[in-house]
Amino acid sequence: MTGDPWHGLRMEGHRLYLRPVRPEDATQRYVEWLNDPQTTRFLETSGRQTIKTVQEYINRYQGRKDALFLAIVLREGDRHIGNVKLEPIDWHHRHATLGIMIGEASARRRGIGTEAIVLLLGFAFEKLGLHRVSLGVTADNVAALRCYRKVGFVEEGRLRESHWCGGHWVDGIWMGILEHEFRARHGR
Repeated sequence: MTGDPWHGLRMEGHRLYLRPVRPEDATQRYVEWLNDPQTTRFLETSGRQTIKTVQEYINRYQGRKDALFLAIVLREGDRHIGNVKLEPIDWHHRHATLGIMIGEASARRRGIGTEAIVLLLGFAFEKLGLHRVSLGVTADNVAALRCYRKVGFVEEGRLRESHWCGGHWVDGIWMGILEHEFRARHGR
């Protein structure tokens, strides 16, 4: 028996599945994602990453009840191509914050992120009993904004010129989706 509340969890989608990120996922390929400026442009990750720093990051999530950190794995080739997470999960108020990274460039702009988010939200609302999920995004992350709106997230607030990105200030946008909005949009 493991102390990990997410042990054995697996969410099945059409082209992908989600499963907990494991220490053995800290591969050189994962490190390359986190050292690629195109991948990390919109992430909070900073500094040069190594297999050791990635393993330490993954290990911080092991056994936590207030965070769900999942690998996005393409069925075709059983390839880990990114991660999605809910953190923190506030069990009292039944909400969480979502984050996603599609590390493998060839998997971007193919609807993979949308599918992963819909799978995770279905689990969050149906199995975890959450009422809302929110996220933060910068206004210049056009692809992410399109994805989030497609899923059903709505803009709830804007922090003007709150992020220094690429040599200029950009707005930070806070978005959210409620359980009943998700169910109405996705038939669940």
